[in-house]
Amino acid sequence: MDEKLQAFQLWFLQHGGSFGEHVELHYEPSRGFHLRLSQNSTLNPTSCIVSCPHSLTLSCYNTHSFANEFGHDPAGDSDPISSWNLLRFFLVEQYQLKNQSFWHPYICTLPDPFTKHPFDTPLYYDEEDIIFLRGTSLEYSTRKIEQTWRDEHAEGLRRLRQTNLDRYPWDIYKWAATVIASRSFPSNALESSNRLKSTNAAAGSSVLLPGLDLLNHSPTAKVTWHWGEETCSITTDKEIGSGELFNNYAPKSNEELIMGYGFSLFKNASDHCNLALGAMAVARIRDTLHQRATSPPIEHAPEHDEQPIARVIDNTNAGHFATGVGCVRLTHNYDQQEMRPNHTFSPGFLEQASIAFSNVREYRQGFAHSDTNLLVGPLTRNKLHTTCAIVMILQKQYAELAAKNSDLLTWPSNQRQFHAARYRRGQLYILKSLTNSILDSLRRLAGLDASWPRDKRLMRLEHILKAGPKEFLIDFRAVLHVGFGTRNPEKIRQGMLLDSVFTLWLYGLWLWKMFVPTLEVQLSDRRTLPIRTVIWIDFIRKTYGDESDIGQRWTGIPAGEEGQSLTESCSYIIKAAAAKNPKSVYSGVEPSTDRLLWCLRVIREETFMCPNLEGKIGDENDEIMLFFE
Repeated sequence: MDEKLQAFQLWFLQHGGSFGEHVELHYEPSRGFHLRLSQNSTLNPTSCIVSCPHSLTLSCYNTHSFANEFGHDPAGDSDPISSWNLLRFFLVEQYQLKNQSFWHPYICTLPDPFTKHPFDTPLYYDEEDIIFLRGTSLEYSTRKIEQTWRDEHAEGLRRLRQTNLDRYPWDIYKWAATVIASRSFPSNALESSNRLKSTNAAAGSSVLLPGLDLLNHSPTAKVTWHWGEETCSITTDKEIGSGELFNNYAPKSNEELIMGYGFSLFKNASDHCNLALGAMAVARIRDTLHQRATSPPIEHAPEHDEQPIARVIDNTNAGHFATGVGCVRLTHNYDQQEMRPNHTFSPGFLEQASIAFSNVREYRQGFAHSDTNLLVGPLTRNKLHTTCAIVMILQKQYAELAAKNSDLLTWPSNQRQFHAARYRRGQLYILKSLTNSILDSLRRLAGLDASWPRDKRLMRLEHILKAGPKEFLIDFRAVLHVGFGTRNPEKIRQGMLLDSVFTLWLYGLWLWKMFVPTLEVQLSDRRTLPIRTVIWIDFIRKTYGDESDIGQRWTGIPAGEEGQSLTESCSYIIKAAAAKNPKSVYSGVEPSTDRLLWCLRVIREETFMCPNLEGKIGDENDEIMLFFE
């Protein structure tokens, strides 16, 4: 047996630790120190694998006297050093004490901080290794965590009363922080401890459990953690044969596994991709949640939403959870590639996104906090807007990550690069699979899949060019031809003319509706508008006001100089078209800039950007959609 293993086993057993029957300590360079079940042996269900007495543990409870080195009273300091930072410095101190430390035999089983790569976690990557993380959220997380640790290291040094600050260098501090991050157990492991109940040390830090931390991770391991009054132990829930013994760290993505432990899993069913909405979206989410938590529903909230949001979110501390950050994972079996992937978003992310992409009239029509899937339940404008916005985030993230693939000039040459490359491929797969899956759903709704009926409440540019009475469509197309020289949807999109086209369309509908003031008369007329269009026009007139009170309602919808310029251009186009065809619906009244501005504001509130549904890539091919609510 390795000399370090012998010393650790002797120390562990002499101080009350124990291993299950036929459980052996083992070492392999590729796997480090770990536990195995001897050949031709079996562990029965409920059998103990390893048990550690509380006297051998390392936690904030051990740092009570050491805290004085920082001028820190755990029981009464108004500005204490954090318990986790204190534990890191304490572990550095124990390392420096070498064989004078009580935990020296245990520390000798930990990776040596002065080897080139004591860990395979990203903070120990070489420049060649980091290339495999370029463009991923793990690259960002690595920089952020390193900066946080450096700040906490500097804070600890500033507070130390010792003059020999060289005793706590950054390299050993980083080692200690990585040991605790990769090997520790939750703080509640010692909550039942008889020995520690009377201490005043601050709780909340992680706990190092010698012996228990020798078990590597397997997602298929069936074990139970036992936090007793005198010991912490792990037992097996199923019969185990000879070979390496494993713990189960709970479901974790490859990003979490690499960041925390330095490895990844093949076909990891818990793998996910991180998403972020952006600073402006987060600010809006926080403002909205604060307003909802402290105010009753707004005057124009839909009738079915009479209950105040404040009660729905239970007056939560407004906006404290509004990070705009979430994750999404695929929920199908990785072996069944022919299946269209399903997906699950982290709880609360879709609710926050639906707030970020709501318009002025939407109150609680988007996703609930419990929703984790897109396009489930009744469709609303907000759900569709949120869905399209998330697809565009996914597309952008995929494009940026794929563009960095050109930096990968070689195949992985070590284990760190191998796991980083696997993680990278998984991120690309999730992003592409989910994007395609959601776009397929949107195509079906838009009528681009012949095997599915179109949802006629969803209006693309192609639909407004074809839906309606023949006379109206002739007049509308004539206006487009005069104004833009084309009625071709593709050319209109490429010319970035969508706002103008939809505004002219809505203005024409308003004029058409003026000639038939009641729904009953219009339904009997051969020139009737589609029933959904009539209902929607009535809805927006009630919501945004009508021709009698322009400017008195929804004045908070900004148009700006650009909007004013656009409406003036639309007015010029209408006059030109009316001059060519005096019988056109657009020649019925003198163009009203106020009414055109009203139409533009409604279009900008009610439409939403959508990625091109016909497979064309690029912002110039994106389109806007309208949902008749």
